[in-house]
Amino acid sequence: MNAARWLMGVGVLGTLACALWPLSRALLSGDVLLVRATGAALTLIACAVIWLLKGGRPALWLRVSAASALGAIFLFIGHLGVSPGCVADYAGRPTVIGRQYTPEGLEHVRSNPDAARNPGLLLLDVGGDATLVWTGESVRSCRLWLGFGALVPIPLLALSVGSLVARGRQRFIAAPWKTVAPAPVTTVTPVYDAFLSYRHSEPDTTFATDILESLEERGLRLAIDVRDFAPNEHFLSEMERCIKESRFVLCIVTSQYLASDHTSEEAIISKTLDMAERRKRLVPLIFERVELPVWLHGLVGIDFTPNAVVDPLERLVALLTPRQAPTRTQDARSGA
Repeated sequence: MNAARWLMGVGVLGTLACALWPLSRALLSGDVLLVRATGAALTLIACAVIWLLKGGRPALWLRVSAASALGAIFLFIGHLGVSPGCVADYAGRPTVIGRQYTPEGLEHVRSNPDAARNPGLLLLDVGGDATLVWTGESVRSCRLWLGFGALVPIPLLALSVGSLVARGRQRFIAAPWKTVAPAPVTTVTPVYDAFLSYRHSEPDTTFATDILESLEERGLRLAIDVRDFAPNEHFLSEMERCIKESRFVLCIVTSQYLASDHTSEEAIISKTLDMAERRKRLVPLIFERVELPVWLHGLVGIDFTPNAVVDPLERLVALLTPRQAPTRTQDARSGA
């Protein structure tokens, strides 16, 4: 919801509050109508002014909001404190009185101490005309506290809430296209051409050793746990490091490899490589015809079984050998 709708909602709620908020029955119907209309008008004016004033810093709107809220609280507390002394019962109907006696009223109170404790008796003695006992100014003051003191806090609260809306709007306008910067992607420069994953038992260890020696004789650099894991580091953390620093991950697939509990290795590989990277970097080296595990499903792999149609080692070397970009001389020749 944007700022305009928020302010519209504040105005509507404030107007309804001014129309429905209970007022003292001592007020005349004309006074009640005037007070409610004034409160509703002030509420709508406050919301309109806030919407029109597009400038100003958020800190300023925050101060306006706080000052308006405090003003509403103090005004309503004053209304509650003054109201009991501004109303007296006359002929079964509450009537607005004052808080300051006229000279005649003061003399009457002194001569009738009981009447001083019961303002209704004073009204009864003067036929219900409060201005004969209390000053006209004090009667008008009580009428204001009973009416406007009860409803003016509503537009002040609307001003407070609207200022918070304006504060939020100014922060939005100040940076309309501000987005959270994505976290920098850290890339690891490959150190190894491939990392060997295998079962530490025969014949898997022999397969891994043969692959390692054959590839490194051709100038490729491989990572293997028994040689390249740091002796003072955790096994799983070193596995994750080598996987990140390798261009490919070679899995020596045999029945023993699948029968072993490779859950930790699978978790590390899955954590290190996302699904797309797994497809590009995982290479099953199939030494036995077995069903591949879920995390290797869909990959063709390289056939190292005795029935292989092509030389698997040459195929693996071709895959692992880094492709070099053509030189300018080669580009010139191809252009010629």
